[in-house]
Amino acid sequence: MKMLDISCRGPRPLKRRTVLAAGLGLAAAIAHARVAVPVRKVTVILPFGPGGSADVIARVLGAGMAEELGLPIIMDNRPGASGAIAASAAARAAGDGSTLFFGASSTQSVLPNVRTSLPFDPVADFAPISMVAEVENALVVTPSLSVLSVGDLVADGKARPGKLAYGSFGVGSITHLAGELFKMSAGVDMLHVPYKTATDQDVALMTGELQCAFVTLAASMPHIQAGKMRPLVVASRQRSPFLSNVPSTAEAGHPAVVAVSWGALYAPRKMDPALVATFNAAVRAALERPDVRQRLATIHVRPMASSPQELAAYQTDDRARWAEVVKVARIRQEA
Repeated sequence: MKMLDISCRGPRPLKRRTVLAAGLGLAAAIAHARVAVPVRKVTVILPFGPGGSADVIARVLGAGMAEELGLPIIMDNRPGASGAIAASAAARAAGDGSTLFFGASSTQSVLPNVRTSLPFDPVADFAPISMVAEVENALVVTPSLSVLSVGDLVADGKARPGKLAYGSFGVGSITHLAGELFKMSAGVDMLHVPYKTATDQDVALMTGELQCAFVTLAASMPHIQAGKMRPLVVASRQRSPFLSNVPSTAEAGHPAVVAVSWGALYAPRKMDPALVATFNAAVRAALERPDVRQRLATIHVRPMASSPQELAAYQTDDRARWAEVVKVARIRQEA
């Protein structure tokens, strides 16, 4: 198996205190630069179907922003083509403030690496507004598999090359890339089994059809809490506040295995920077509202506001890191 020189670098971590400090430093400038939203309602295009964790995050944010802006914010779900349908529609929208895009790691950094062509450019077609949230992923095993640590799992995989199966919710998904990154870090040969949805993957894990997988805490925490999945590590630099008794990949000896799903708000590229500043201020204010923070905590999501510049840098780093994994693992997704 071809190995990758995987260092600890990854997307620049947006620590809450750093982001808030940056936000305070920008506050005076934003107060002068921002303008009123010149529309009667704002539509946020989502690349996900209704009911999933990303949809919930966007709707919670939208409710908070509506309060801050004094405008109705409508969610427009346009799933399909791994997010390309929604992203291309948002990229073509007017920049008058009537349309925004709730992008994610899947559309802004992963998809451009696994597709040879896209109907949108994740950098050229969008103006970053703000990060919204990070969602941690955990490596879990089916309870019937007698492993209690990452070391046990690696030993099992090396004893049975190509026999230990890990799942994902689709070729080119972040759970697929996380699995490949783990294989490279551990030097173990594992079989990838893609499923159509995260729900299908979870069912396969709980029934023992599948041995292990990276799952998002926002979607799979109820199954973990019920003992239907056993978490081995959280794929992050530090422990998750939602699984404080489970080590991070860094603690387990695999510091390069960082796989964080994220959501962020974008505008069409042609939007006036002063209007972008208005929306940035609304996002930051919404994410400080106690009701918004409490709702996100109940679905195991960390609110994470940022400046537009921080979001752009974060996205660039994230995309570059996954590009290396995609290249080595030879991952390609059909359009």
